[in-house]
This record gives sequence, structure tokens and C-alpha cells, in this order.
Amino acid sequence: MKMVDYIKINKIWLISYSIIFIIINCILYSSTTINSSFKDIIYMDILIILTIVIAFVYGFIIERKKYSNILKHNEKLDNKIKDFHLNVFSNMLEKQKLEHLKTEESLKNNINDFEDYITKWVHDIKINIAVVYLLLENLAEHESKKIISEMKQMEFSVNQVLYVTRANNYNLDIKSEQTVVKDEIRKAIRENAEFFMNKNIEITVEVEEFKIISDRKWIQYIISQIINNSSKYTNENGQLHIFSKEDSKAYYLHIKDNGIGIPKEDINRIFNKGFTGKNGRITTKSTGIGLYYAKKMCNNLNIDLKVESEEGQYAEFILSFYKLADYFNVTSMSQ
Repeated sequence: MKMVDYIKINKIWLISYSIIFIIINCILYSSTTINSSFKDIIYMDILIILTIVIAFVYGFIIERKKYSNILKHNEKLDNKIKDFHLNVFSNMLEKQKLEHLKTEESLKNNINDFEDYITKWVHDIKINIAVVYLLLENLAEHESKKIISEMKQMEFSVNQVLYVTRANNYNLDIKSEQTVVKDEIRKAIRENAEFFMNKNIEITVEVEEFKIISDRKWIQYIISQIINNSSKYTNENGQLHIFSKEDSKAYYLHIKDNGIGIPKEDINRIFNKGFTGKNGRITTKSTGIGLYYAKKMCNNLNIDLKVESEEGQYAEFILSFYKLADYFNVTSMSQ
């Protein structure tokens, strides 16, 4: 407690004493019956004022001690209340954390069960597709050609389901090894060969046999998605040119077709999930999923994927495989 606060609290008391003091002095100075000198009255006033000041200061000291004790008691009480609230809050957070962990574990188990189911479903469907191929061998060529084409597209879509399931759980499905990119290009071309043959699209490959450290099946998946996309948007008797370049930092794989190209307003969105754009409305086979997951896996593998295009002229996808010296600096570039 401060002196100012104490004065405010006792101001009625101080005013009363001041009035009494003034009245007494007025009586003493105006009365002719009281035989006292001016000096005696002054002396008496000093004693009265001194007594009042001493009593006032003493009262202030007593009140301040009481006030300090109350503050200490309240502070201890506040600390206890704070500790209590903190303990309650900590217990609530711990309880919520445990509940979230249980929920997360349950979701993980459900996802794993779903992935197991999808994997089994894909393998079962692939067996059925293989059986259909065997049955088609007994049909005439002109009768089976269209069916085989549709079966190939179905097989590609089924494989895509399997890869998409794995892509969402990428960390559990990765194997880094020395990979010859040209070998994965050949596999991707074989996987999509039927689509190019049906439209008589010519494929030329001019790729050096460079090696990278990565997951080869995911490299094949990325290239296959890009090639399959080219087969959809390249007209009959078109061309697909696959070639490579190299500099001190990286190997660059170019996949360029002379198809319908990509509109300017769509080119920055083709890697968005589910985006089909203007060209996607031309064909019912476009889902907007293939390039999204290709880009997603490129980011996971620290591969840069870009696209250049001119509508009605060409579309060119460029994969940048960074060399070991620059490998750890790639993440920011491939975001």
C-alpha cells in the first residue's frame, strides 16, 4: 500500500481533525477570557500536529503490514489456483493426445486394410484380364483388335489403381537402387505400345544410357504416365520423340509429342488433382489423376518435372534427374 492510497482511505478522518484544529485555534485567538500568549498557542498547535502525524504514520505502517500479508496470501492462493488449472489443462491435453493417438492408429489400420483389399482386388482383376486375352486368341483379328485395345486400357487403369494406392503410402514402398533410365523407358513404351499402334504414332528414342540412384518401378510409372498422356492427345500418324540432354548438374529426359498441345490457361494446372481442362473434355478417358501422381512421385524422389507446350503444335515434358553432387539441393527446386 502507498501513502497516497492510505490518505485517500482516511481523508474523512483527516478533514475532521483539520476542522477541529481550526475551530480550537479560532476560539483561542478570539476569546478574551483565556489568558494565554501567542507563543503558547503556537506551541500547542505544533504538539497537536505532531501527535496527529505520528498517529497517522503509525496507522499507515500497521495497515501496510496487513495489506502486504493479504497480498502474500492472495499470491499464494493465486499460485495454487494457477497450478491447479495448469494440472487440469495438462491432464486434458494428455487425455486428448491419447485419444488422437488411438484415432490415428485406428485410421492407419483402416487404411492398411483398404490397401490390402485394393492390392488383392487388382491382382484378381489382372487374372481375369489374362483369361480374356486367352479367349480372344480364338477370335478373328478384326473382331479381337478393338476388344484387345479396350482390355489394354483396362489393364493400364488397373495398374494405375495399384500404383496410386502405393503412392499414398510411399515411405513403406521404396527401394533405392542403381537405375538405367533407358531400360525403364523401354518398359513404359511396351506397356503403352497398343495405344500408339492403334493410332499409328511413331516413337523415336534418342536417350543416352545414364544411370541414377532411385526406385526403378516408380521411374517407370512416371514415364509411363507421361507417355500414356501423349498417346491420348496425339492424333493418328503423329510422332513421339524421347531424347536426353546432360549438363554438370543433371540429366534431362525430354518427352515431346506433336499432338494438340496444352492451352495456356491450363498449363499451370495440369498437375492438379482431378484437373482435365479443355483437352480433357475432348476425350472421355481423361481422369486428371495420372499426371497428378506422376508429379507427386517426382517430388518424393527429388525429380523435377516441368512441361512446355504450344496449343495445336506440341507438348513437351521434361524430367530432371539431378546428379549426386546436387542431389541434396534439389528439394526446393522441385517443389
